[in-house]
Amino acid sequence: MSRIAIIGIGNLLLSDDGTGIHAIRGLRSDSHVRSVARLIDGGTIGTDLLAAVCGCDNLLIIDAVDAGLPPGATVRIDFSGSDPQPIDTRNAHQFGLPGLLDDLRLLGQAPREVVLVGVQPAAMGLGTELSPEVASALPVVSAEVVRQLDRWTSGETSAARQVRECI
Repeated sequence: MSRIAIIGIGNLLLSDDGTGIHAIRGLRSDSHVRSVARLIDGGTIGTDLLAAVCGCDNLLIIDAVDAGLPPGATVRIDFSGSDPQPIDTRNAHQFGLPGLLDDLRLLGQAPREVVLVGVQPAAMGLGTELSPEVASALPVVSAEVVRQLDRWTSGETSAARQVRECI
């Protein structure tokens, strides 16, 4: 079985910025998710996170992402491939995620596939609660995480999925 890591990123003191952490906490109650993936509270990303994800085959990241969409909208971005897209999380840890992925590449430990599931934030100010829009998006995020895990555990790669989706 492949080694899969799921990182929830965010700052619980900045309202919707804590989306990834809240999502990880919810996923911990799903026995299927726990049986196929390692769930990691990535906080605001530090160098200690490098050791936690080093050697994983597939990496799924959950975070607040400013994609210019209505608050609570979800996005799925596949960063797999030789020319990965830049990541723009526009939050308190925006430099940590690209740095983490760069460090993994430099160490020769880059995951085969990296997918980001993000939620458009509504509020990024001080506060410990998610906005109603983002809170209502968490079940959608969880469902997308399960779909992605199913893709990975069935052996379907990004390239195969792209070919299948074009047919």
